[in-house]
Amino acid sequence: MTDQHCPYCEYDEYDIISKNEYGVILPDVNPLSKGHSVVIPHRHVTSFFDVTDKERKSLQSLLELARNELKLRYQPQGFHIAFNDGRVFADDEDQHFHIHIIPRYQDQALKLDQRWGIISQ
Repeated sequence: MTDQHCPYCEYDEYDIISKNEYGVILPDVNPLSKGHSVVIPHRHVTSFFDVTDKERKSLQSLLELARNELKLRYQPQGFHIAFNDGRVFADDEDQHFHIHIIPRYQDQALKLDQRWGIISQ
């Protein structure tokens, strides 16, 4: 099921890093570091706790694939892997669940933004 207003339901096929039967890896449109990507289920679902076991295993497989690809391409020292779940923010009413995989580099601080509830002062 797709939501016509959802950026994670409507993406350009040319942006796909990899995909499988249940999900896709895409570059993040507002990256926090070089290589920042998102793993997204094909089915429009709003919570990690609403994905099926098959979807969860598929997303984990894609997350591992993304990690391996990012290590080869960019040689980061590590990763920040995270997602928001539930109505954390007012505009998240019908958010498409997705997992961020953010490469971390030596001496480069990770500056989270409004997607994580961080408001710059």
